[in-house]
Amino acid sequence: MKIRKILSVFISLTLVVTAFFAVDYESFASVMTTQEDVPGVNSVDTLLTYPEFNSKVADGGYIIPGLVSSVSYNKQTKHFSTTQTMCPQAICKVNHYTLITAYDSATDSKGASISKSVIYVLDGDNQLVKTLVLPDSYHVGGIAYDSANGLILITKASASTVGVISLDDFYKYMRFSSKFANVKYTIEENDSNKFIYSASSVAYKNGRVYLGAFGAGSDSIAYCYTPVYNKSKNTYYLKYNYKFYLPNYTQGFSLTDYKGKLRMFASVSYGRNETKGVYCSYLYTYTFNQSNGSKTLDNVLSCPPMLELTYPEGGKLYCLFESAASVYRNVSRKPLSYVMPLKLSSLCDEKRGSIVNINVSGVNNGKKISIDCALPNAKIYYSSSMPYYRYSKIASCYPYKNAYLKQNSSTVYAVAVVDNRIVAADTVYVSVSKASSPSKLTVKSKSKTSITIGWKAASNATSYEIYKSTNKSKNYKKVATVSASAKSYKNTKLKKNKTYYYKVRALRKGYVNSSYTNIVSAKTKK
Repeated sequence: MKIRKILSVFISLTLVVTAFFAVDYESFASVMTTQEDVPGVNSVDTLLTYPEFNSKVADGGYIIPGLVSSVSYNKQTKHFSTTQTMCPQAICKVNHYTLITAYDSATDSKGASISKSVIYVLDGDNQLVKTLVLPDSYHVGGIAYDSANGLILITKASASTVGVISLDDFYKYMRFSSKFANVKYTIEENDSNKFIYSASSVAYKNGRVYLGAFGAGSDSIAYCYTPVYNKSKNTYYLKYNYKFYLPNYTQGFSLTDYKGKLRMFASVSYGRNETKGVYCSYLYTYTFNQSNGSKTLDNVLSCPPMLELTYPEGGKLYCLFESAASVYRNVSRKPLSYVMPLKLSSLCDEKRGSIVNINVSGVNNGKKISIDCALPNAKIYYSSSMPYYRYSKIASCYPYKNAYLKQNSSTVYAVAVVDNRIVAADTVYVSVSKASSPSKLTVKSKSKTSITIGWKAASNATSYEIYKSTNKSKNYKKVATVSASAKSYKNTKLKKNKTYYYKVRALRKGYVNSSYTNIVSAKTKK
């Protein structure tokens, strides 16, 4: 009778849902999701291990639900039951509710999740109030709220569609008296003229939907769409606008307006743990152009391992980690069981970290790069791509000893390593301009022992270097440096009846030396 009463409550709401399979009341009552800290996980120690990240943490962190116990639907037993293997993936806000997705890391012999994916719903005080059991067992990842159309968007990493739950249906599920509800997508399939396959993340901002695909070893690709929702026909069409690229291993991204600019935060995670593979997480911050997807890198923050998705709200960026999930907590030396808010001001206004600083100054032929670190006993590494750990070695970088000269325009990354762990990072884009080149190099005159060459002056040159060789393609040696006012050079003390080759380049203080001119040749007289 009690089971019938429970079912009658569901039916009375006039929403068709999948009926609960028969279980006794005691086992049904024990099926629940908890919001409790994980035994043995020391989140405070993790934060102290990553001082640069910790320096930007704001008030308002809260425990991630479902890490210890979560309700879901077990496909093998065909019952709702409690599982301890849910893994959190993404976070978003729907009015005053916070939604966190999770998938079951336990798999069957074919690699499919044993239990269905879920959404944890938290109230305005960040307390768990409901678990929504989704209708599929895909590796559900990203979640976003299309506020203009009142639709919750969910990506499935093994499908080319985005599941859609309307706000009306969401509130119906929330009115259920039970602590969990079995839900269906309002729109199961949606259409697009250029749909990204296996999307791992989704974001919504200013009337645009963004879908991202995780890229390992190559750039992660993201697509921008304009959504078209027809409520009467129950269709959701994504009209393709453009695609753009993010760093490889990008888990997902979020966007917010900050001081009149659109900011994008890309979560980059390189791996599972700190003992066998690549194990670093970073938060890339950009100034983003919504009209075409162009972006300017502002900063990179080194984060604790296994950063997943972020969500901006109220001057904070809330960061979700999966390191405390059962499948990872024993292999990650520093798991984190809390959603951690970071101060947007520290991410957007501080162009350099407080722990590691990259300093750039001009020199005669490039930019002088120096790096300093406030952490005692830290080793500093730098690279043109973000350094990371692989098989106990710091990869894609160089140990830093002294200031070095950079002669091309690109990004410089620096990291601080303590106890074989990257704990802080900084980045800066170094713009190095090249001096204008002289042109139209010609032979003016020649004799038995001399050759005179001339050229058209380069703008703003501070001097010229003249190079000579007896082989057109190699072995050029500098024979002279002349002033900026010079437009010719007479090379004397040459051998008679011998061919010489010349090229010239300009120098400009604070710039990289110019390209060489054309090569000219001349043969001294007999």
